[in-house]
Amino acid sequence: MAGRLIVLTLDLPYPPNYGHKVDQFNRWRGFAERDWRMRLICWRSPQDPAAAAGDVTALSQAFEAIEELPIGHDLLSFARRLARLPRYPSHVASRVPDAATRRRLVAEARAFRPNAVILDGIYGGVLGEELAQACGVPLIVRGHNVEHQYFAGQARTVTSFRTKLKWQLARLGLERYETELLRRAAWTFDISADDVGYWQARGVERISWAPTVYPGTPHGTLLPPAERRYDVAYIGNLRLPNNLGGLTWFVDAVLPILRHERPGTTYCFAGANPSAEAREIFARAPEVTLVPDAPSADAILANGRVLVNPILSGSGVNVKSIDMLRYDAPIVTTTIGAQGFGPEVNGQFAVCADAPTFAAAIVSALADPHPPAGRAETRALFGEAGLDRQIALVERVAGIGVARG
Repeated sequence: MAGRLIVLTLDLPYPPNYGHKVDQFNRWRGFAERDWRMRLICWRSPQDPAAAAGDVTALSQAFEAIEELPIGHDLLSFARRLARLPRYPSHVASRVPDAATRRRLVAEARAFRPNAVILDGIYGGVLGEELAQACGVPLIVRGHNVEHQYFAGQARTVTSFRTKLKWQLARLGLERYETELLRRAAWTFDISADDVGYWQARGVERISWAPTVYPGTPHGTLLPPAERRYDVAYIGNLRLPNNLGGLTWFVDAVLPILRHERPGTTYCFAGANPSAEAREIFARAPEVTLVPDAPSADAILANGRVLVNPILSGSGVNVKSIDMLRYDAPIVTTTIGAQGFGPEVNGQFAVCADAPTFAAAIVSALADPHPPAGRAETRALFGEAGLDRQIALVERVAGIGVARG
């Protein structure tokens, strides 16, 4: 029997054009297709691009109610955020609704009678824990990164003093809050097998690996190599510091080698809402076609003979690496891009430690642009079977189908 869930996400999980939005949208669409009833609560900053008219419509196919809460940037909101900082890290403090909103959401949650509250990313934790307690149901956390390590990596990556300071301030209290939240949660299903081990060593026992899934679409569009438009393709968030650091490295260190070794190679790099820094990076690479706000990953990755992920820092699993496994193309990445997977994925990535090796792997792959053996079996891990395992986990933790004493 299907259940009822309240899901809290960092932001509106649509369009699924990078990272956590791919992970979230595919999972909850799969739950909805199996007749789960769900309500969504998420947050929107005034700095976020406005949602397209079709975004909420697309999510309405999975969620029967969608609540977007504003992250205030006015003086009163800033003062409230400062007052909460001794107790909560900045990104958590900014997502604590006012008392009237919390009372309304609690009343609506009780009327909905959920079987569990899912905190998809930790930053809505204050509201998530309050709703779970008010409804007398378990809180389940979806882990996307070891967040305090992720923020530390972002702070190391950026060069601007102001931006570095913002990332450092956002780290204050984050390790303590994240650790305590996972210890209190009824269960955590984490995107990374490596991060599961990390948290178990920190005393988090109720945790297991659950990779990103692509229900109903076990692979993307599989074009023959000769029909693909580009030799090399990439899609990812074009604002995050770790992505921008990797792209800078690719353009400044890898691309000059490729220009010499394989002139005439064609490139397509795409991603959501590219920052001014991203545009400056690609201005140094006129042979790269930049596609801002691509409608889907499939439009880009299906058209690459070789797929690349030049990420140099980060934690968890790079979702774009999972996305690339859905296509029949060689994948060239770094150690960071290949981390967090179980042994079933061994051999599917050409893992490179420096620019000459990365460039050489691309040249070699373009000479034979076909995936390693076992690609179809590997991507099956991230299809319907993977979704079924996640549903079974939620059912078990929520006690669905089990008589409660």
